[in-house]
Amino acid sequence: MLENYLVRGLLIGIVFGVPAGAVGILSVQRVLSQGAAAGLVTGIGSSVADVFYACIGVFGITIISDFLLKNQHIICMLGCMLVILLGIQCFRKKKVEKPASVSHKKQEDRHQPGTIRYLISCFLSSFAIAITNPATILSFMVVFSMFRIGGNESIGEDIQLVLGIFCGTCFWWLLIAVVVSHIRDRVTDGFYLKLNRIFGILMVLFGAGIGVRAFMV
Repeated sequence: MLENYLVRGLLIGIVFGVPAGAVGILSVQRVLSQGAAAGLVTGIGSSVADVFYACIGVFGITIISDFLLKNQHIICMLGCMLVILLGIQCFRKKKVEKPASVSHKKQEDRHQPGTIRYLISCFLSSFAIAITNPATILSFMVVFSMFRIGGNESIGEDIQLVLGIFCGTCFWWLLIAVVVSHIRDRVTDGFYLKLNRIFGILMVLFGAGIGVRAFMV
């Protein structure tokens, strides 16, 4: 049944998409600094990258998978530099940018092109981090075997599987956006700056880990 594959996709997305690593930290930090929308869009960028790799596994696009896995050390190094750069940027951030502390006029301008460009940058940065991990393909292959997905499914079943994975991963990012946004107003400016330093250090460590893994490939 097609519905069965949609459910499988949802389960895979929920299990596989547990927020962790640099994108999870980045999403929480952006909810605190810019609001729920920024954190949600950050997570969706990662979900789109996951769906890209899921499609490669589901539809058996071996040309792309072989190329990515063959060059994953170079791709991972790009991800390493990006994560470390974002971590340093977060650590050095001294100005509190929480929406609750900006003027009413700026709050009225939240739908202006500048804000839209920021949301796009949130999406692209998290997408870039997630897409520079080609080993995700192998992870999906393992998960697919656990859920008895053998590559003999119809196009309709494959599409619903991918759609379910996307929705399942987005569930976590929506949950983060809602939960963190509820406590955002309780975070003082001083504690917010401390969190930035903690988040920055963690991201640098994650980036270093990506770099070490790239050399081990």
